[in-house]
Amino acid sequence: MGGRSLREASATIGATLVLVRRKLPFLAIWVAGFVVCGAIYSHVLRPDFIATTQILLQPRVVVNDGPEALRHFEQLKIDGEQCETELRILRSEMLLYQVFKALKINNNPDVFAKPDGLWSFLGSNVDKVVSIIAPENDYLRAFYAFASRMRSRRLGLSYVIEISYRAPSAEQAVRVVNSIASAYAVYRIKGVLVREQGRGVYRQERLETLQAQLLAAEAGMRFGTIPDGNLADADVRLLGPADLPLGSVYPRMGPIVLFMALFGVISGLLIVIVLQDVPAPARRPAGIPKYLDRSRIA
Repeated sequence: MGGRSLREASATIGATLVLVRRKLPFLAIWVAGFVVCGAIYSHVLRPDFIATTQILLQPRVVVNDGPEALRHFEQLKIDGEQCETELRILRSEMLLYQVFKALKINNNPDVFAKPDGLWSFLGSNVDKVVSIIAPENDYLRAFYAFASRMRSRRLGLSYVIEISYRAPSAEQAVRVVNSIASAYAVYRIKGVLVREQGRGVYRQERLETLQAQLLAAEAGMRFGTIPDGNLADADVRLLGPADLPLGSVYPRMGPIVLFMALFGVISGLLIVIVLQDVPAPARRPAGIPKYLDRSRIA
């Protein structure tokens, strides 16, 4: 249906296939070069590890709905909005700063590591320009670099929250993610402790129990571990310490090499097709003046 006949189109396709078949050695070398570059790039990049742990929200708010003789105790349920509130608390700078200060992250050389990827290299140069315009404190820059590596999300419609942290070292990732979970338990226990302290000194045993749980959670935050004891008054359950990552999540050599191979194939075909031998345009006979052509056209 186009401007050319089927025979001409078939001839063009056949000529293109013959040209590609004739240039196969060049295409093989071209694609192999991209594959080698991708393998070297993925090998040079610094590996990153992600450790995850989970927190189960367990509200234990007791409601008194009657007189002393007919008292009933019920446990309030939480909804999606409250889960979103807890996620915001986990991501808050107040809580993350407690972990940052307890683990002394600012002294960790990984925070100030040089960029090792294309996008991180471009981002670091943009940050340098911004820092020249508006100088920034190194301590704050280290904290925000630390906070940007933390992720938290709700698993489906459950009451389980997953915390993950990305670090150049597997041990560092496990240590930080355990410390964040313990810091969240510290925040919850402190709230219960403040409520109980306002009810009178006759609950001294209750206060001692809360103090013991608070000390255990604070120790876990400082040392990057999950407390062994049960933190029942935190209204959450820490579902065990984070497992040590068995392998790095970045860079992944397979996807990088595959992308470079596809890019090499596409670019190589374009080079072969575009730079093929184009016939030179027919030259005008030297003996015919230009004005004769104009009069002939008129």
